[in-house]
Amino acid sequence: MATKPKKKPVKKLGKKIVKKAVKKAPAKKIVRKAPAKKAAVKKPVKKVTVKKTAKKVAKKSAPKKSIAKKSGARVSVSAKVPAHVLTRLEVEDLYYALADTLDHGDIDTWHTYFTKDCIYKLISKENYDLGLPLGTIFAEGRGGLLDRASAVTRTTVFHERALTHLISNTRILKETRAGIEATANYAVLETLPNQFTKILNSGRYLDKITRERGVLKIKERIAVFDSALVPASIIYPI
Repeated sequence: MATKPKKKPVKKLGKKIVKKAVKKAPAKKIVRKAPAKKAAVKKPVKKVTVKKTAKKVAKKSAPKKSIAKKSGARVSVSAKVPAHVLTRLEVEDLYYALADTLDHGDIDTWHTYFTKDCIYKLISKENYDLGLPLGTIFAEGRGGLLDRASAVTRTTVFHERALTHLISNTRILKETRAGIEATANYAVLETLPNQFTKILNSGRYLDKITRERGVLKIKERIAVFDSALVPASIIYPI
């Protein structure tokens, strides 16, 4: 009997190919894009030139120039000081100079601090408050001051002594074209040979001051001392 030839098995590729194709084609991944960053706004940078910086440094390091007016005249430091302060300083200089003259015993020149028609009076507070004119010392005009100086240096006999005037609390009460009214507290210390220093007199000055050719002079001085008791003798002016 004749044998039938065996049929070769037919490979079914359709389904397998599809499966392979499906396997080979990978699923696409969805990538989410990050939001775009906002661009930073750049601040404008100030340009500092070397010339300007150099000018600033030069201004700081350079010494201050003296203040001058538009006319070119130099302004003094006193232009910045109030007028009443300058007046008080002038009065204080007058007081200190007169006190120094008396402390050194130079009584022959003390009249130069007063006007020709001056008045000098040393009076107790009690009499002054009551309006009584009687004073311990009274001198009128420069002639009266010279007489007092002559009495001290040529007539009166007394022990040598050292005086020290202490002046404080100088104040300007009034200032007009006619002159200045000022007051100050005073204390006079006295030291005799081989004795302790003591307070001779204390009180306040009541002065009327005027200018003569730009220089301050005392027109009237009333020295009002505090105590009702007076030492046995007051040799030098207070």
